[in-house]
Amino acid sequence: MMPSPDLPSGISVAANLMEVRRLAEHLRMACADKAIDELTTFDCELALVEAANNVVEHGYQGRPEGELTLIVQIAGSTIRMELLDRGTPVPDGQFLRCETVPPDATHGRGTGIIQSCMDGIEYTSENGLNRLVMTKRLP
Repeated sequence: MMPSPDLPSGISVAANLMEVRRLAEHLRMACADKAIDELTTFDCELALVEAANNVVEHGYQGRPEGELTLIVQIAGSTIRMELLDRGTPVPDGQFLRCETVPPDATHGRGTGIIQSCMDGIEYTSENGLNRLVMTKRLP
């Protein structure tokens, strides 16, 4: 899976939990390169790791052939992260709802975490390609 040619800062990794670390590192390096503050970087990293872990666990269900691609753009007053995969699509409307999760729940917090960290979330799935775009305004 290749990133779009107009989106230059991309990295692809195998879809496993250990490789999600490389996506987070790539994001941190991109933020450091543009002198993004620590809190904004933390919010973006938390949302990214949550989304990527969910793709590994639910989208690919541990299948070894999976791949994740992250494309990071930092321009003007916005950070844009695009996460691409070919796993099972997210249920329709998943990122539009905000559900209360019991304090002792071990699953189900991901969407809420992503929503609380990011200013914009767009999700599409077409022709087997899932695309999650998360944006955050810079302070």
